[in-house]
Amino acid sequence: MTSATVLASGIRGYDSGMDKSSSRRQLARAFGPRFRLVLFFLLTWLGVAVLLVFLLNEGRREAERKAQSDALAVSTLLESGLAAILGRVQGDLDYLAATLPGDAFNPVSVGRYREALSNELTLHVGRFSDVLGFRVIDASGDFLYASNPALQAAGPDDRAYLPALAATRGGVPYFSEVALDKTSGRPLQAIAVAVRDARGNLLGGVVALLNLDDLARTFDPLALGANGVISVRRVEDARLILRRPAGPDTIDQAPVDAVLQAQLAQGGRQGLAGWRVAGDGVERIYAFRRLERYPLYVTTGLATSDYLAEWRQTSAVAGVSALLLFLSLSLVLVRLVRAEKEEGAISARLAESEARYRMLAENSHDVIWTLDIATRRYTYVSPSIAGMCGYSPEEVIGHMLDSRLTPESAERLGRDIDQRLRRIAAGDKAAGVVLSELDQVCKNGDVISTEVASSYLLDAEGVAHTILGITRNVSERKEVELALRETNRQLHARIEEIGRLQVALQELAVRDSLTGLYNRRYMDETLEREVSRARREGNPLSLVMLDIDYFKRVNDTHGHQVGDEALRMLAGILLADIRAEDVACRYGGEEFLILLPNMPLDTAIMRAQAWRGAVEGMSVSMGDFNIAFTISLGVAAYPEHGKAPDDLTRCADQALYRAKHEGRNRVSVYSA
Repeated sequence: MTSATVLASGIRGYDSGMDKSSSRRQLARAFGPRFRLVLFFLLTWLGVAVLLVFLLNEGRREAERKAQSDALAVSTLLESGLAAILGRVQGDLDYLAATLPGDAFNPVSVGRYREALSNELTLHVGRFSDVLGFRVIDASGDFLYASNPALQAAGPDDRAYLPALAATRGGVPYFSEVALDKTSGRPLQAIAVAVRDARGNLLGGVVALLNLDDLARTFDPLALGANGVISVRRVEDARLILRRPAGPDTIDQAPVDAVLQAQLAQGGRQGLAGWRVAGDGVERIYAFRRLERYPLYVTTGLATSDYLAEWRQTSAVAGVSALLLFLSLSLVLVRLVRAEKEEGAISARLAESEARYRMLAENSHDVIWTLDIATRRYTYVSPSIAGMCGYSPEEVIGHMLDSRLTPESAERLGRDIDQRLRRIAAGDKAAGVVLSELDQVCKNGDVISTEVASSYLLDAEGVAHTILGITRNVSERKEVELALRETNRQLHARIEEIGRLQVALQELAVRDSLTGLYNRRYMDETLEREVSRARREGNPLSLVMLDIDYFKRVNDTHGHQVGDEALRMLAGILLADIRAEDVACRYGGEEFLILLPNMPLDTAIMRAQAWRGAVEGMSVSMGDFNIAFTISLGVAAYPEHGKAPDDLTRCADQALYRAKHEGRNRVSVYSA
């Protein structure tokens, strides 16, 4: 091998080694601190984004679950209310069907019975706000009697549904198709009960004309959102009976997208489904509940746009917050990258010249200082001490650490130094850097708040000998923090006030605005609960239903102002003479209902007589005249007269009707 060959080989080996060294340096720079810092921030932001998406998705699911629960709850409430109304109507229809004399269906006897039966039907109409009237038809569907002669042509044609009525058995009423009143245009539905003789032959029927507009208004207090909907439909074919609010659905027609009908066909009594309605194009969650005794079911639809409104607002705020967080992290990253580059440059400059470091320290607004740990005296203080505290560096250097601090701060700092020295001696490297807040006394006697960043400098043996500190005046920041705390305190006070107002609103929701008594909704809930308690504990329970005699005559003669005052005075008498556990409510119009837990029937009768006597002895003063009135009361008790809330209410209602029928201004006890 020649010398030229050896030289060339050596040069190639040297170049190869240089190339490998250069590659390693490039790789180290590529995956250096800056790369790791960028990767950390990217992973942090990605983690926040994933967490945000997860929380928003959970929030949407929770909103949907709550909407489903609310829809089911409203459907249950609607089913209970509608069943109660229909139960009362059926109760009157059954009563009339049972008490009508068979001879009244004889065409020869119609003239003899017309006045008495018309008065009887009119008396029953007064008990219902959503029943337009009652009428009686014969076995051919022809009109015989009515609470109002104008009802002869109102509502559906009786002959059209007579075959279906004749086929009814077991006390279930027949519900006709919906028809529009020819005079007022109101939607009406006939509820009919067959009347049969002793051998079961059809004599005719008793018909109640239900005013669907008035019935639908009972659903208005329910808050379902701007696009919520309530409807009542038939079980057999989902034909629409009423809808609130009125919409594109056609009355007495089945919907195009009868999604709930499949669940009903399988025997379901309640259920849920969600879809976009073809009629109005609104996507909703629908809940239905079937009435137990009637071929009807109610539906409640909560619009997606309503129950997700708050979630969408939260999502928008979260999105903006995430964007701001990303921008903030990006800004911090840029600043950290720049700081890393600047730190390298500063380190290089510090290594080159201590003088340049001193110049930097002396031109800083923060005070840079060093402290000898052994003597606890300052060894260096930057000139910025003059702008912060009014002292010159010469007035501070050589003085004790606690000479420029308040006594409390000096004592706290002394304890902290001793503790950190022990930790450093034990090998705790984290104890060498500390951030604290101290109160310093200025030359003019003012006390300022400062933030002090301290580093413990170690010698070759690892023993701390000097503290390097940077002091910054944070008095203005502390004032801002104090102002923020005061603002937060005021905000919490407002939130507590809002909470108290919400409690007051909840109380108003169960009170009648005119009388101050509980409303019917609260009574229905309380009666259900108290009957369950009485059944469980074996205690008695009584129910008193009352109303003002000839109240319509009072309103028509003296005006609604006198009628309202009479209702308020009657409510005052009831409130003045009930126990804490009793519940008095305005059940509707001039009708009141008093629930008496743990009270036997005999005591309830005495209470009812006392109320009757108190009302009989009072009068309503209006101007120069006084209006006196009386009340009639019906009493029913658990378990003598009924063991279910609806049974007790019906018995008390029938007892009240008996008191009216027997002459008014009296107390009547239910008897089968």
